[in-house]
Amino acid sequence: MTLSKKIINAQVMEKNAHLFSCPICSSGMELRDKSQLVCSNHHSFDLSRHGYVNLAPQAHTTKYDKALFEARKTIIESGFFNDLLNYITETVSAQLASRKEGVIVDAGCGEGSHLAMLLSQLAEDVTGIGIDLAKEGIAVSAREYPGHIWAVADLAKCPFQDGEIDAILNILSPANYAEFTRILKPGGLFLKVVPASGYLKELRHVFYDDEKEQQETEPVARVAAFFETVKTTRITYDFPLDNELLATLIRMTPLTWGASDDKIEKALRMNISTITIDFEVITGINK
Repeated sequence: MTLSKKIINAQVMEKNAHLFSCPICSSGMELRDKSQLVCSNHHSFDLSRHGYVNLAPQAHTTKYDKALFEARKTIIESGFFNDLLNYITETVSAQLASRKEGVIVDAGCGEGSHLAMLLSQLAEDVTGIGIDLAKEGIAVSAREYPGHIWAVADLAKCPFQDGEIDAILNILSPANYAEFTRILKPGGLFLKVVPASGYLKELRHVFYDDEKEQQETEPVARVAAFFETVKTTRITYDFPLDNELLATLIRMTPLTWGASDDKIEKALRMNISTITIDFEVITGINK
């Protein structure tokens, strides 16, 4: 008998329920009837029909909608991030090599493609958990990538027990360093990806009119304040685009948020055939 995606996801969640902490009272949790995460104080959270759980105590509205996540999935599947993902896979694999089992959290996982691709290259005894505040992205994750744990959650209050996670990924997403150090094991890996100066420069020239957009202030210094053995690696390459993929990229990137239709049309008319990919990968070890 073929199992439903909800049951497949519920089985993984049931096996790893000890990792969770109630987002309301911080007590331990268990999965009941493969349908509810329940804490010892009887706060309960239902699994959706696709098998994700909403652990955000309050409803949140984000700028990330279903169309954006579908565009992002298309971009990722095109190979746009492959060089970056290869580096992340090598780094995480080396970190977990000496551990019998491993638990990875992708904090700000979007629609789950990055985590799913990473897990496909790692050993079967590695458990992957994707969390994001955007319910639309988590819904796509649970539907498209069953067999992992997907949860709507707020990074300001990560719904996990202290010191249970082996590695945290934070790819082009906001961070909560205090929470990350709390849930990571001693010696656990933190890996953050931020855009470097050349990232999508062909589009930035259109949408920012040479104005410098806001970025996180001193990300390396922020990581170094919380983690040890901080290392930075620059990953830069050019990626070929056709017009259809360019249009999808424009729909995906936050660079276009608030942009006028004229600017979007201008970018589409430029027939950009290659785009610059430029990331800084920052890694640190939990103290």
